[in-house]
Amino acid sequence: MKNRLIRMLESLHPGAAAILSPATFQRMAAYQESAEHIVCGALARMQGRRPSETEQTRLQLLAVISTLLHDWVGNHSGDRSRIYQLTCSPAGFEPRDAVESLLREAYLRLLTIAAEPRRVTAHCCELFNWEEASGRQKDATISEAELFRITYHKRFHAVLLFYTVFDKYPSPEETAMAFPMAGLMQLTYDMADIWTDIRSGIYTIPILYRRFGRLERRFQAESARFNQALARLPYPPARKQEYALTVHAVHAMGLLAVRRLRKEAAGVRDVAELALLGRKKLAFGLRNPAMMLALLRKVRELTNLTSYDGPTEPALKRDMRQSARS
Repeated sequence: MKNRLIRMLESLHPGAAAILSPATFQRMAAYQESAEHIVCGALARMQGRRPSETEQTRLQLLAVISTLLHDWVGNHSGDRSRIYQLTCSPAGFEPRDAVESLLREAYLRLLTIAAEPRRVTAHCCELFNWEEASGRQKDATISEAELFRITYHKRFHAVLLFYTVFDKYPSPEETAMAFPMAGLMQLTYDMADIWTDIRSGIYTIPILYRRFGRLERRFQAESARFNQALARLPYPPARKQEYALTVHAVHAMGLLAVRRLRKEAAGVRDVAELALLGRKKLAFGLRNPAMMLALLRKVRELTNLTSYDGPTEPALKRDMRQSARS
């Protein structure tokens, strides 16, 4: 997969691999892997098919675009007008360096081969808006409700953008699953990145609002909402079961990370004390067979949830209803 990504980069801009830092390339590859296995590949398998070569090419291009756009928004907040121009009107954009040139070329090539170019641009604009909104996560006074909206929406619109790789965009019934799925995916990534985010001055739900019991209930409630939307799809039960297992493998890691941090952070009163726990206690990993077994049990538990009365803010309920109609 990484070799295919390197060939794609070289075709976009000779020497592209040399102008990207190893960390950027690794995140690009991880983005591609997550999209290919969890977001797009799993959905295609449930539909009873494998992604075509063209769909895989679009996915690679989106991995390049999403990673570079995320970096640009995070590092060049003063360039809002230029970022907006590239995102929403790339043909007239004038790059200033090799990375911007690579980003523009990837975007233009994607629009050339996309099944619905206008939908790609619309989702890119939405993703840019929420990536920009995530800049407010540098403010320690950000409210819990606003943090949840940013957390859900930036991953939700990233998922919808990756759905544009398909020759046929998923149905409203299929995209209805994306909102709870995306929210839990981002919360899982936030749990994995606690140590890095604290050192970078980024505030996420598990860092700033450490109500871990409530967070556990959210994982269960959103998994149940995902399962309810999945149950309404007209696919064979075995394929729906496989899809649920794939998606909930991510959610289960997040839930286990929440439960582990709940124990480690008992008595912690603020972010400074949380940071003092150190990287070893804040990082989550599947370190031993017992953890793997716990993960398997948790995946099965989340897959079988059909209803759960857990917390969802009114704004997120409204956003979820709107996503189901989109």
